[in-house]
Amino acid sequence: MGGEARKNSKTRIFVQARMTSSRYPGKVLAPLKGTPLIGHLMTRICEVRPVEDIIVLTSVENSDDPLVEYLNYLGVQTFRGPLDNVFRRFQLCLKEFECQWFFRISADSPLFEADLINRMTPFSERSKFDLVTNVFPRSFPKGHSLEMLKSSVFEGIDSSLLTTDQKEHVTKIYYDNPCQYSIKNISSGNKDMAEINLCVDTLQDLNRLSSFNFQNPLKT
Repeated sequence: MGGEARKNSKTRIFVQARMTSSRYPGKVLAPLKGTPLIGHLMTRICEVRPVEDIIVLTSVENSDDPLVEYLNYLGVQTFRGPLDNVFRRFQLCLKEFECQWFFRISADSPLFEADLINRMTPFSERSKFDLVTNVFPRSFPKGHSLEMLKSSVFEGIDSSLLTTDQKEHVTKIYYDNPCQYSIKNISSGNKDMAEINLCVDTLQDLNRLSSFNFQNPLKT
């Protein structure tokens, strides 16, 4: 995966993950139908993007060592940065894995609809946008959330001026200041889909998703 994979690229996939979730510690490696949660997400992303485009951003804490070990086994690149200042973690990752745009996906999304990446990618050709998203307002299920950020704008934000919440939630600074940033929202056309939960926050969520049809998760 060395230097060749780290050269400047048009777009990369940044997956945010950690083992110390407050509601469900270790959930990203929790088994779902026999495969760790994050393993399902990697499989889905690889349906539309080569594995070398994917970087999982986790922390430097020892608690995330098992996660890194599993990702190494899968051949997925990782970047380790601050645990609590996730915004800064992403900025530091961009210094090592350069790209013009990056997608942000949460690791708790085992049923993520990967074709959303293809749907959103063409907007990278439109320089007027700083953020392309499908959650502003949300019209896709939780667990299908996707954001594509222009790297130059993101890198230019002074993370030391952010609030605690803005450091933890990477794109909150954009949504808190919609007049300052150019935001493009992608709609599903059905706002009721926003009420569907396909992500894993608790053990109950994991058990609930185990009964879902993985080929068509919106039909159980």
